[in-house]
Amino acid sequence: MSMNIDDAKSYATEENLMKALKKLKLNDRLPLVVLNRKGRFTAVFGLQNGRANGDIMFAARHGFKTIA
Repeated sequence: MSMNIDDAKSYATEENLMKALKKLKLNDRLPLVVLNRKGRFTAVFGLQNGRANGDIMFAARHGFKTIA
């Protein structure tokens, strides 16, 4: 199974991604930080972790990918 992350919200540097995640209060949800095909940084979130924090779609509404 594969997932296309190229259309997820992405940032030029990991530092910029981490700043954005902190601003959105997503940094405490244990994201998997990955590079897309263009070499840009994005985050992938597990649905289980979101469920523990009360809102499983929060990260997806901000343009990031989620996985089960």
